Amino acid sequence: MVILKTFKSSLCIVSVFLFVFFIVLNYNLLSESYSNSFKNMLQLGASERNVDDLFPIKFYHIAFVDYRTNTPRLRIFSINGCLRNSKYLNVDIYQKGMRTPTRMKVYGRPLEGHCPSAYWLATPCFFSAHTFETHLTVTGGLTKVVIELGLRQVELSVQEIHNPVQIGITMCVQPVYYYTQWQNIVLYIEAWRAQGATRFIVFYHSSTKDTRKVLDYYQKLGIIELRPWPSFGNLPNDIAEKYPNIDNSAYIFAYFLALNICILEVKTTIGAVIDFDEIAVPLNGTTLDYATKEMTGTNVGALIFENNYVSMNPSIYTSDFSGVSSPTFYSKIGPQKVRHSKFKRFISYLLFQFIFNASVIELCQVHHVESFLDKSKITKKSDGALLHLRFNVNSLKANTISKPFRFFPNNASHHIENMHETVWNKVKSIFGKTPPPVSLKSLNTFNICEKRSENQGMCHGATCKSDMDAVHEWVYDRTEGVFLSGEY
Repeated sequence: MVILKTFKSSLCIVSVFLFVFFIVLNYNLLSESYSNSFKNMLQLGASERNVDDLFPIKFYHIAFVDYRTNTPRLRIFSINGCLRNSKYLNVDIYQKGMRTPTRMKVYGRPLEGHCPSAYWLATPCFFSAHTFETHLTVTGGLTKVVIELGLRQVELSVQEIHNPVQIGITMCVQPVYYYTQWQNIVLYIEAWRAQGATRFIVFYHSSTKDTRKVLDYYQKLGIIELRPWPSFGNLPNDIAEKYPNIDNSAYIFAYFLALNICILEVKTTIGAVIDFDEIAVPLNGTTLDYATKEMTGTNVGALIFENNYVSMNPSIYTSDFSGVSSPTFYSKIGPQKVRHSKFKRFISYLLFQFIFNASVIELCQVHHVESFLDKSKITKKSDGALLHLRFNVNSLKANTISKPFRFFPNNASHHIENMHETVWNKVKSIFGKTPPPVSLKSLNTFNICEKRSENQGMCHGATCKSDMDAVHEWVYDRTEGVFLSGEY
């Protein structure tokens, strides 16, 4: 009997241990795979706390209702400190024709997958980009969303998201931030339009006057859409002194936030997250035709294009665009030794950029798809190449190599001629005189400042404003009401 009691007692202890281990293990796995429904079930047994008016958080001014799944989802984006103790938002859903709103608990998660960030450069940062999501019990006719933060309220407008039907590629460009190389923008727009791009969404924080002139020119033509991406501003006075300044502690100006907002606004069948100095091209034909073929009726949800550093002779930064016809390729360049093992995967992703099926993408990061709505979808390595215009590629001491890829598809000579004549004349008309060359002083100043911040263990954020203002007169976006912290 004593032996039996001892056995039962030991079995009980082991069972409790295995149960706790299972809960912890599954919670971590669910955090990685973003399975919200199961994760919320596990959270029910945890200590729940609502996000109140003392919590450091700011919201993007639009809440999205995503109809790309069978049950629509409410999606709210924010920048805030890490969420602890199963924190949730108290959200009131207002519907047309209904006097009383529907109250819902909405749980959040970091867009980078971890908080604090697992990326080496981001580890000193206090603020991180988050998304709060829930399946909706009410559908159609949503007029606004009101978040209750204790004594404060935050009111968000509502935008519906549906499966795209327009044929084309929408380009999502991460926030233009102290940008100087206006020539990249001209080549980017002209080359991507030739590859099948029909829409360009550009988040704008700051640039030189010359760069802004180019952006304004293409916006007036209806080719690009400039979206404001100003300073995040201060937290409410009662808590501002307790936390770091958001602009100085948001990893690379929270570009995860901008890109995941952008992919929801893609209205074409194909979308892309690619910077102004990068063009993704197939071996033959256009990028649109190639991507459509690869992602229609298959399990391919995205294509990644391997990075290829290129330069042109003459350089587009000091001359016209004549060098576009014969880019110089360089042997693969990358870090020779990675000191931080957790950084290895991040470094490997830097060697790729991607385009995606806009109907199935859920979350993205800068260099890869994080998750698909349809879990059967995969990311496939393309047969194409990413042409990456590094301003200092000649100083990286890499060997030149020969590759068949070019910026323009099919009849490349026609496109090159257009770049030489029509586009160059466009550029002259933008500036009203000989187009100005780009000075690398601003780039060097920014790199020196960021290196100093890294050595001091500071966040890779907006800490370089005073340095940048000392070397150039920047055009800043100062739009109000983009990021909201609520009113009493």
